[in-house]
Amino acid sequence: MTHVRTLLRGAMRYTMKNSNAQPRLPLPKSLWILSGISLFADLAGEMTYPLLPMFVIGVLGASPVALGLIEGVAEAIVSIVRGLAGYHSDSSGHRVRWVRRGYGFACIGKAIIAIAGGWGMVFSGRLLDRIGKGIRSAPRDALIAESVPESDRGRAFGFHRGIDSYGGVAGSLIAAGIIAWSIGSRPAVPEDGFQFRIIFACAAVAALTAWALTFLIPRTHPDKVLARREAHATARHKSFGRAFWIAIVALVLFSLGNSSDTFLLLRALELGSTPVESILMYATLSATYAIASYPMGLLSDRFGRWHVLATGWVLYAISYASFALVSAETRVGLWGIFAIYGVSVACIEGTARALIVDCAPKERLATALGIFGFLQGISLLIASLFAGWLWSTGNAQVVFWIGALFAAIALGILPWLPRLELRSS
Repeated sequence: MTHVRTLLRGAMRYTMKNSNAQPRLPLPKSLWILSGISLFADLAGEMTYPLLPMFVIGVLGASPVALGLIEGVAEAIVSIVRGLAGYHSDSSGHRVRWVRRGYGFACIGKAIIAIAGGWGMVFSGRLLDRIGKGIRSAPRDALIAESVPESDRGRAFGFHRGIDSYGGVAGSLIAAGIIAWSIGSRPAVPEDGFQFRIIFACAAVAALTAWALTFLIPRTHPDKVLARREAHATARHKSFGRAFWIAIVALVLFSLGNSSDTFLLLRALELGSTPVESILMYATLSATYAIASYPMGLLSDRFGRWHVLATGWVLYAISYASFALVSAETRVGLWGIFAIYGVSVACIEGTARALIVDCAPKERLATALGIFGFLQGISLLIASLFAGWLWSTGNAQVVFWIGALFAAIALGILPWLPRLELRSS
């Protein structure tokens, strides 16, 4: 809790001290374009993602284990591809071509989900979608890191994650609107799933728009590509250093309890929420994530990454414990729990990326982000498969207690970590 108190006290002093400070430099054009692309991509993703539990289990007749397999393996594929794409982005010197290919794969994957006749096709479509995410993520994040000074990295990642999440809010609201119009407040999921397919088709169009916007990303000058390639060739045997691996251990330890968010939606449905309510709860999560991401990025620049991460882990543990404790009679509290969870993700997502970049050699940024993504994805695979098995055995509450426990463990080891001064200022 020391990290949380430090962050809160520092934030108050910083706000008072800087109320008349000169404005920061404007964010670069490339960051705005990348954020706009992510907005459409996340709009497509969040039109699809909240509906997957209802579609896979309610329409296609699969089990929670199958859902855990789909999400776990999909995220594992992301992690493997992200590691390879990060390395090749550094070694080739190219970033934009990997970003464009990634968004193209995601578009094809979403189209396959729209026409799926069984959970196997959903699995295939989800794999293509996640392969696309794996290809684009590390090169895109490296572009973001390279577009701003070191002192603005948290701000840049927070801005990107915030804009990304506004797309998620819009996607969730569109999905909820179509479901509300078609089935009203009935708790049952329609057996034919026609409404879901309409939404998935709209998501594919949004994903196509994201891919088309990649052609607006400024071209990298050939000299810069060559410089990246030569710098990577010189530095490819350079050690990442102790700080990098300490950060990786802490972040991956937390991820071992961080199962797929589809289980949050399953929990809401299990407690009696209607399909529309569950989607709107997910929209609440996305909204709080979007609103909090940019401020948390600024705070991590000013007061250090570990303080913001610790705050996120505290909120995560609180929200997951609350998911375990809430009952059908008190399910109205789910709205607040989803909101708290959204703030916790805002503290963790962008800050973790900025932390990894801080600890990595500048010649190997995409490789470092790829390593982090790979290990994080493997952790998510383990967490999601285990969560699916627990759910199928009637131990849904245990899933959330485990998540809260791993967040508490990650928080507990912070005092034992070196006091790394990972502030960019």
